[in-house]
Amino acid sequence: MKILQVFFIVMATSMVFSCNAQSSKAGEDTNVKASAEVKVYYFHMSRRCATCKTVERVSKQAVQEMNSDKVVFEAYNIEETEGEQIAEKLGVSGQTLLITDGDKKINITQEGFLNARSKPEKLKEIVQQKVKSLQ
Repeated sequence: MKILQVFFIVMATSMVFSCNAQSSKAGEDTNVKASAEVKVYYFHMSRRCATCKTVERVSKQAVQEMNSDKVVFEAYNIEETEGEQIAEKLGVSGQTLLITDGDKKINITQEGFLNARSKPEKLKEIVQQKVKSLQ
């Protein structure tokens, strides 16, 4: 029973962090350099639970299944220098599943964590649908 309680506390905490992942400061330039490709970013911490790993794996599979050289998947640890710099540039401060095309951003972190383990096909569908909406 205690394991179940700990699990729910961890999940609730991760949801709180993911909801704050897209915050930006007033007046901050949140534009991303324009490119000819849509990027699906997954930002994570060093210590990762099974759900975090599954969000990355399923999202990456969704992008690979699109068979498009104009869609790129990139995963970064925000506790490492490179990941921290890219996250800062995109206005990300925690675990985040983000789709970008130039200055357009779609944050699907919540959908990712809700569906990755229980409904991975639904998460793939969401990723692919959001990517297509930006193309």
